[in-house]
Amino acid sequence: MKKVLITLTFFVTGAVSIGLYQYFRTPEKAMEQKPVFEGSADGFAGILMDSVWETGAVVQLSDTIQSAESKSITFPNGIIVTKDTSDHGLWPTEGYITVKGLYQGKEVDEFFGETLIRVSGAFLLEPTKSENLN
Repeated sequence: MKKVLITLTFFVTGAVSIGLYQYFRTPEKAMEQKPVFEGSADGFAGILMDSVWETGAVVQLSDTIQSAESKSITFPNGIIVTKDTSDHGLWPTEGYITVKGLYQGKEVDEFFGETLIRVSGAFLLEPTKSENLN
């Protein structure tokens, strides 16, 4: 009887520990966090020109794709969005989409001299919306 109680106590303690860890853990992926900015890529670029943002802030951007590669897309105003490694879905290469990712900062392209805004670890929230295509 004593052995059963010790075993039961061990499993209950383990289950409570795992439950508390999941409840209090810090979300690591952008998909699990609430965005601090929701809107168009143009609006986000405009805000960044006037203020400094902390890297790692979660942003949700909706806009038209200007160019696309296998693991990234480019929105207007030099916003480059790189998909998260756990997002195995195919992203569209054109159209109006919504993504959610982590802001990684601004940099100046040495060759072209334009400002690039990087967002990484992104997930596709809404695929191409046909009503917004030109």
